[in-house]
Amino acid sequence: MATDPEQLPKGILKKPAQRQPPADPKEIALQHARIIQHRKDLENEILDSLILLSEYPLVRNPPHSATNPAQSDVADFKSHIRLFQPSDYDDLIIERNVNGLCGYTLCSRPHREMGPGGEWKIMSNGDIVKRKDIEMWCSQKCARLALYVKVQLNETAAWERAGIPNINIDLLDEDKSGETEADKTARRLGELKLEDQRQAARDTAALALERGERNAPKSDKLKVTLREKVVNPPAPNINPTGNYDDEHLVVEGFKTKLKIDEK
Repeated sequence: MATDPEQLPKGILKKPAQRQPPADPKEIALQHARIIQHRKDLENEILDSLILLSEYPLVRNPPHSATNPAQSDVADFKSHIRLFQPSDYDDLIIERNVNGLCGYTLCSRPHREMGPGGEWKIMSNGDIVKRKDIEMWCSQKCARLALYVKVQLNETAAWERAGIPNINIDLLDEDKSGETEADKTARRLGELKLEDQRQAARDTAALALERGERNAPKSDKLKVTLREKVVNPPAPNINPTGNYDDEHLVVEGFKTKLKIDEK
């Protein structure tokens, strides 16, 4: 079979990939600068939110209270705290205590003062707790309300969660009767994403600890090993000279030191 002299045979090998032009170092530096600036802006936003929430709630008139806050305060609280880490939330509690308020953001009552005493306090039910853990709140109810919010916060950095629009923070015993199906779906989707991020953070920390990295996050738990103390019995008092004339003066291993006149 004759071939067309003008048609060249095609090779069976793949054509080499075209090389991408080298990236501009100036553009790379600008991109890194934008990322760093974005992180700084988020940190400043969290700091501003912390200062603002340290004076909340804004509506303090009856019938509003910690268990029945104003909807405007609830909306602002959820909006400002969505990017908080647990450490940021702890700083907010301390800042509110400095202002004389209860650690729960939606409570307008002052925090408790236990008076003079040591670091530990014995409760009425017999529990021994740290004094500062009691003085953070005005009541045990507010402590439960505040800690319910804290367990929903994520350890991952704020700039990794800033792009998730459906991160919702729920309040304890919050009325959700008016929640639509779309709101429920968005809330569940946000919970799933947060759980995935928490698991990824735990896996990263475990891998860093396994590799022996210096900056690996350490656990707050302290491993304590209890061992029974070995007590050696006292060595018997043996007279090396073999003279036992005063053996009758020894009572239960103790020799009297009273001088006895021998006649």
